[in-house]
Amino acid sequence: MKTQTSNLIYFPDKTQEKLFEIFDDVFSFSVNQFYQTILESMEEMISNMNISDELSERIFPQLVWWIIFCSRTGKNKLTIYQQYLQHNKNQWKKISPNVQEVLVSWLHLNPGYYYVDNTESKSGRVFLFNDVFEGKNKVVGIYNKRFQAPKYGQLITGFLLPIGEGIYTTPGGLFHIPKSLTENIDQEIVSYFKKHSTSPNYQFNPQLYPTLIKITLETLEKYTQGGFPNE
Repeated sequence: MKTQTSNLIYFPDKTQEKLFEIFDDVFSFSVNQFYQTILESMEEMISNMNISDELSERIFPQLVWWIIFCSRTGKNKLTIYQQYLQHNKNQWKKISPNVQEVLVSWLHLNPGYYYVDNTESKSGRVFLFNDVFEGKNKVVGIYNKRFQAPKYGQLITGFLLPIGEGIYTTPGGLFHIPKSLTENIDQEIVSYFKKHSTSPNYQFNPQLYPTLIKITLETLEKYTQGGFPNE
């Protein structure tokens, strides 16, 4: 049975407002302390993809979040987010248990692939996504002032951020895949995941996303020849 989202209208509560504040601080810390690391990682990933500048720009936010939350760097092999937590460790005892719980869940973030199962909320900002690899539903509230609304049945990829109460949001937008290529891309990424995953749980395979997005983007490049339908 599908989760009903038609009557849901989400406004950030105090916990979520605090989480947004911390998330902004994570981004500032990442850019200020690890700008060169992020830049070099981005350049390396993009250089390994046979794609246009347009696609490179469109996927940029998802790759940045992957680098911050998933890529282990330096001698200690910690993610940038893990280093942020260590850098601010004296602050965490002062925040509420609810916020602490969500911050712990951010240790296991990984950009994913989702089908849009429901778009009928009253606000037009709440959607039901179904995880391609795990089959789980996620309620997603989009708070950005400007955003491209997901369409029912569409395949999308991107970074979903838990913000408590079973709600996710997307800080940097989502990458929308044309419906004409959905089946093709779905088959390719699922096949790759089955062959190369180290755990049946997708979130424990963050190392796979750069290749999954490479497959996605190169398929788009091949079949659209530089023109991308607004689907």
